[in-house]
Amino acid sequence: MKLPPIPHPERYVGLYVYDFETHVSVGYTALEVRYLRESKDYRRGTAYHIYRVTEAGGLELRGASDERLTAREAICFLRADAAAARRDYDALRQLADETPLPCAATLQLAKNATYDPPNVTALLYPASATTVIADWLEHGNFAGGDRALAGLDVHAEMANMNAARIDACQLPSLLDYTDRPAEEVLRRIHEPLQR
Repeated sequence: MKLPPIPHPERYVGLYVYDFETHVSVGYTALEVRYLRESKDYRRGTAYHIYRVTEAGGLELRGASDERLTAREAICFLRADAAAARRDYDALRQLADETPLPCAATLQLAKNATYDPPNVTALLYPASATTVIADWLEHGNFAGGDRALAGLDVHAEMANMNAARIDACQLPSLLDYTDRPAEEVLRRIHEPLQR
């Protein structure tokens, strides 16, 4: 597989490469890859998640299964003190303003009585972006929470907590991760860079 020249490859971390067998296109969202896989003409292609850029500017890729394309995860930073949880929430918002995330992500502040401690700052993101989220938190020196929980189950719990949610926002990301309609995705398959 030969990738096209990619100016500013760091902007594509968290997106996908699709190998159509006759050519390769870079910069799809997970939903857009699903459109390609559902199309009878392009379902034989192979999707790869862009999870890191090397120091030399190359892309590090991982194969993307259908399950990982739709899965979402969360990492929750738990605090005994509600004010400390708010500080974690504000610190993550500030970090994202200073260093946009490598993928689309939502931040929530909530109270979850089933967790110990119960004050939660949650970061929700595509499961395929787990590595880049961990790198982003590490490079931002974020060390919130008295303890942390993470995973697919944690996302499901946080996504269903509307009544206990105190605050929420979409965090800025490096690239426009807005899903395009299927018709547009299928019309533009021959473009090497999708974004």
